[in-house]
Amino acid sequence: MPADAPDIPALLAAAAHAGHGLSALSPAACALDLGFDGLTLGLLNASGLELVWYDPADTAGTAFEDLQYTLGEGPTLDAARTGEPVLVADLRDVPESRWPALLSATRHKAPRAVKAVPLNLGAVQLGALTGYRRAPGPLTRSQMAHFLALAEGATTILTTPQGIRDMGSDEPLALHRAIVHQAVGALTVRLGLSVDQALIRLRAYAFTHNRPLQGVAYAVVHHHADLDAPLP
Repeated sequence: MPADAPDIPALLAAAAHAGHGLSALSPAACALDLGFDGLTLGLLNASGLELVWYDPADTAGTAFEDLQYTLGEGPTLDAARTGEPVLVADLRDVPESRWPALLSATRHKAPRAVKAVPLNLGAVQLGALTGYRRAPGPLTRSQMAHFLALAEGATTILTTPQGIRDMGSDEPLALHRAIVHQAVGALTVRLGLSVDQALIRLRAYAFTHNRPLQGVAYAVVHHHADLDAPLP
């Protein structure tokens, strides 16, 4: 842990004492403490995982999460669904058969190390906390202890009335994939699809055309595209 890094237990204690929600914790500060380049936290819903806590400047981390969401596979999803940690020291050493589509898409890209731990409330899986690093390698014992403490503390915070509210506006935290949900709704109306069918159509278009899911969703919402032709 860098000498100037904040202390995760201290950050959690301060947030809990103040009665603040998850927005009281800085993803960038927590990542610094843990030796990561970025952190994200996603909650399970009917379509997969919705990111509710992340650093907007961490474009590599959110892009990796969006790719997992598009493909329906990856360490974050495995941790959230199974309730077990998924600790990958180097994605390039993972057998292709584990996450074939994801590993093919990221073989020569960041991140290299990915650590995902579940957010469990008893037997209920709420989601996952995931850390990313451009350099491969394991966490130290201290970093792992703090990482698990952050996951446990975040779970506690999320189950409070203010858990997923922005302490500045008292509004619910902004959903990273809000535009995706809007696009799914638009496709259900325009094409008479079910929500599941619309989401599959959106994901399939993004994957087959090698386009970011967010960009495809934006085109559907703002350009009224129905994905039958190349997007603008």
